[in-house]
Amino acid sequence: MANDPLQEMAPLLAEDGIDVNDPSSFDMAALNAALARAVERTNLERFTPIGVTRSNTLTVLLSASEAISSGDVQSTEAVIRGIAPEPKETGEPSVAPVTGVSLGLLDSWHRDASLTKLLARTRIPDWSSRSRVAGTDIVALARKGRALEAVAALHGRYDGLTILEGSILAIAGTLQSWAAATDQSVHDLGVAVLKDQK
Repeated sequence: MANDPLQEMAPLLAEDGIDVNDPSSFDMAALNAALARAVERTNLERFTPIGVTRSNTLTVLLSASEAISSGDVQSTEAVIRGIAPEPKETGEPSVAPVTGVSLGLLDSWHRDASLTKLLARTRIPDWSSRSRVAGTDIVALARKGRALEAVAALHGRYDGLTILEGSILAIAGTLQSWAAATDQSVHDLGVAVLKDQK
C-alpha cells in the first residue's frame, strides 16, 4: 500500500490502536481489519454530506430532475458537467455527495410502504445505455433498501460517472413516477420532497 493513503487513514487507524509509524505495534490481520473499518467510515462521511453541502446537493438533484423530465438534454448535461469530481470549496456538491444523497433518498423512498404502489412503475429516463443500466440496478437495490450500502459493489461494475448519471436518472425516474401517480409536476413534487430532506 502506498504510504500517503495509509498516512491519511492514520487518525482513524489510531482509534483502533494501530500506529502506522510503529509496525511492531500491529500484525497484518489487525491492520487489515482496522483499514476496512476506516475505509467504510471514510466512505460514509464522503457519501452522506450534511449542512450546506447536502442542501446544495439537493438543489442539484432538483435541477437535474427538472431538466431530465422536460427533455432538456443540454441543461441536463450542463448540470452533470457542473458536478466536480472533488469539491473545490466548502459546500460544493461534488460526485460523492451527489451520488450518496441520491442513493440514500432512493433507499428511503423505495422502502417506504406508503410509496410502494406509487413508485412501482419507476422507469429510468433515456440517456446513455450504460448509465440507464446502472440506474435500473440502483432502483432494484433501492427497493431492497440497499443502494447506498452497495456503493462499493456498484464501483466494481461501473465507473464513477456512470454511477453518478445512473443515480441522477434513478432520482428523476422515481420523481416522474411519483408525480404522475399523484397528479403533480416533477418540479412541485421535487421542491416538496427534496426540501423535506434538508
